[in-house]
Amino acid sequence: MTATISVKVEGPVGLDEPEQLLEELGRETGLSWRLETAGQDGTLDGGLAAIMLEAVLGGTVGAAVQVGVQRAIENWRGRRLDPPPVTIIVVQPPQAPPPAQDPQPAPRTDGLTTPEGS
Repeated sequence: MTATISVKVEGPVGLDEPEQLLEELGRETGLSWRLETAGQDGTLDGGLAAIMLEAVLGGTVGAAVQVGVQRAIENWRGRRLDPPPVTIIVVQPPQAPPPAQDPQPAPRTDGLTTPEGS
């Protein structure tokens, strides 16, 4: 099973801060993250209005990755005087129903047996 984990940072950030957060997330989670700028207008201080960082999770590593993401964000926010709000979003695709089972033949009740494979 795969899932997508996103980290959304809203508010002004410095020019190097998105890259620093990418590095921190990669170090803590071992995943490859991609950066997407959601606010191209920027702010008066040259920072972006919002950034989105995303990674794809595979298998059952979700809980451990979420802990790593939380730790990376706390470290990153802890270095700022006025840290911007950060939202973590985990999206898992809907579960596919199990494959249909071939119907099993009903047992014979007339006392006769049928050899296997016939």
